[in-house]
Amino acid sequence: MSKQSLILVIDDSPVNLSLLTNILKQQNFRVEIANNGEQGLILAKKVIPDIILLDIIMLGWDGYETCQRIKQEPSLANVPILFLSALGDTKNKVQALQAGGVDYVSKPFQKEELLARVETHIELAHLRHNLECEVANQTKKIRMLVDALQLSYERAQQASILKTEFLRNISHEFRTPMNIVLGMTEMLMEETELTQEQYGNAETIMKAGKQLMDILTNMLNFAQHFKGELKQVLCEFQIHEIVDGIIMDLTPNAKNLPFTSIIEPSLYKPFFGDKDGITKILNKLVDNAIKFSDQGKIGIRVQPLEFYDKKQWVLFEIQDNGIGVEEEKQSHLFEIFSQLDSSTTRIFEGLGMGLAIAKMLTENMDGQIGVNSIVGEGSTFWFKVPLTVISAAK
Repeated sequence: MSKQSLILVIDDSPVNLSLLTNILKQQNFRVEIANNGEQGLILAKKVIPDIILLDIIMLGWDGYETCQRIKQEPSLANVPILFLSALGDTKNKVQALQAGGVDYVSKPFQKEELLARVETHIELAHLRHNLECEVANQTKKIRMLVDALQLSYERAQQASILKTEFLRNISHEFRTPMNIVLGMTEMLMEETELTQEQYGNAETIMKAGKQLMDILTNMLNFAQHFKGELKQVLCEFQIHEIVDGIIMDLTPNAKNLPFTSIIEPSLYKPFFGDKDGITKILNKLVDNAIKFSDQGKIGIRVQPLEFYDKKQWVLFEIQDNGIGVEEEKQSHLFEIFSQLDSSTTRIFEGLGMGLAIAKMLTENMDGQIGVNSIVGEGSTFWFKVPLTVISAAK
């Protein structure tokens, strides 16, 4: 690499120019010469040397000024400049380095020392250039990768928006005919004389229809959540009325499991919050407890926690004596489409959306949700939400 390198020598002494030219050409360097700083700058911009050998004491620009002017040129900023001078004191060496030089060789110089320093600095300059090229190349690749990832993300985001919009539209459109199916089935069961077999078939249709309606509602809730359209509907309510309503609605499907409810007396007062959201969460957690229990009882307990920032935190707990959940699986229970048993032969049906919806609704109220469970003994699902006490609000 050094044999092909171009060296620019700037010196106002013809003797020095001749001597340096002979020494360098003997080593097969290409050499250009200039006898003053201004000429040297013009020539340097034209040929872009690999290294510049620069005298300090010259007519016109001295070596320091010449070096500074060379370094101001963008195309020459990285060209190493090696000073040659009979001024060998420390002050001049420091000034030479401060002006932008990479090294300093005192005159009279030793041929071997000069050549060694020239080759070293040329090699360092080439290595730096190669490193800068590699960094620039890798930076370009990284930038291209980031751009590609950004484009992929934007496309995925757009696709997600389209899927969410499609999901919302499908869910909404399906709910209208399903309401008709459920309404007509209910009329058939209540207002038509049916045989026992026909009544049983109608009950099956009603049950399946309600399950499908629940799935459609979950899908619609997810679509609203992902689009940021899931809003709280705030109103005044009593906690015990919600609990009593849940027990009444789910008792027919409770597989003869008895319900117990304990509500702390201090909570028998009006609250202001998302009644519909709390009802849906409780409904899904109690329904989940029924689904995975064949013995014992279903317990609902509600108790007050801290009063913070003008909000009363209320803890809801739903306890069952069902199959329980392994500890390593508990953290995945509230993920969408997560199921304890995902095999094709699983006993318990469902899409794994209920608990995910419960988590989504809880967090929409700035609350928290979780589970404590022991395999074979049962589970306690809980959630806590902040509610406004009506008397405090007034």
